[in-house]
Amino acid sequence: MTLLRLRDRHGVVSRFEAANLVYGAYDLSGTPSQRSGGYTPLLSRRDVDDMPGFFLPKHDLEERRHPDISPLFAELAGLPPALFTAGTHDRLLDDTLFMAARWHAAGNRCELALYPEAPHGFTFFPIAMARAAHARIERFFQESAGG
Repeated sequence: MTLLRLRDRHGVVSRFEAANLVYGAYDLSGTPSQRSGGYTPLLSRRDVDDMPGFFLPKHDLEERRHPDISPLFAELAGLPPALFTAGTHDRLLDDTLFMAARWHAAGNRCELALYPEAPHGFTFFPIAMARAAHARIERFFQESAGG
């Protein structure tokens, strides 16, 4: 949303060489992986099922699809190269997959990095998978900046 607003309201998105988009919520109306349960050991099923309701309690399903709320439904042309990162056990996996596909279809360069069995937030833990993700992110930024 930040890049879209910088592009649409301030005309400054061209100042960004690249974007690091890590397990984002790009469709607050609920992608299939959000609705199916995913891997969420720290939350109850009821809490997970109503996650979008915590953020948007007065918005119905159709209102949650508005591009100002769910960037998956926005016009995505003219955005910087992006690296999309998610784990295969992330409840937001579909958000990442769908957004990367839409980013590419809009004519933007993008890369998709998926990490086997990694849950949401895995990059914050001192584990090998997180170190691999951080190294990939660093390489992506170096390549995007021209070396």
